[in-house]
Amino acid sequence: MHHDSSLSDPTADLLTSLGIDPNQQYIPVRTLLRQLGYAPAGHEKDLRRIPVLAAGLKAMWLTDSNGARTPALCLRVDLVPLWLCTLPSARRPALAQWQHEAASILWQQSRPNGVSPADALVPAVHAQTNLEVAYTQINEAAALARQQLLAERELDRQVRDATDPGTVHLREAGTDALVRATRQTAMVSATLSKRNDYLGIFLGLVRVFQITSLRAIPPARLQGALEWLEHWRSDIAADDPPAD
Repeated sequence: MHHDSSLSDPTADLLTSLGIDPNQQYIPVRTLLRQLGYAPAGHEKDLRRIPVLAAGLKAMWLTDSNGARTPALCLRVDLVPLWLCTLPSARRPALAQWQHEAASILWQQSRPNGVSPADALVPAVHAQTNLEVAYTQINEAAALARQQLLAERELDRQVRDATDPGTVHLREAGTDALVRATRQTAMVSATLSKRNDYLGIFLGLVRVFQITSLRAIPPARLQGALEWLEHWRSDIAADDPPAD
């Protein structure tokens, strides 16, 4: 790790500025805290109060450039982003911006009705560059994929628990129909063409029908999407999925 003047720059990539190598398994907590300008002792104790972070702590021996070995409390590298979100960020612009964007990303991926235009990483739709449009569409597809994943799990759970398969359905009829059609299309594709078409389906739903959520879909869009998926299934044997 190294100190970087970009730690005061809110536009900088915080993890890069901190010199975090994703190929490392553990990061020395005290070194990271000092880079951010914190007194280590109190924050090391705070780490132990959050179970998911505490589970990723490990006491290790570090060797410096002179060959001396010293004990250090280290945190598993994949937990560093979450930990950074728990630190006070007053007078630390780069950390404050990181937390703002991390909160936005978490909400975009978790909100029940798909993504929203409030993503902190991009401007309003009319001001987006081509890259930002691509980023937005990919996140919209990811939100649909997450909803599909949760919906299929719910259907599978109901099938396991139901005495009558005819009673298995999701709460909203439109959601149920689209989830089932998406799953059927993907399964037919996997069987006949040995291809995973889930991503293509989600990107198509976003681009063609502006569907960014599987809930409360306008009837016209729902019917169009169901017909589009049916056409996709009928063309799979010819390896010719429907055009955008």
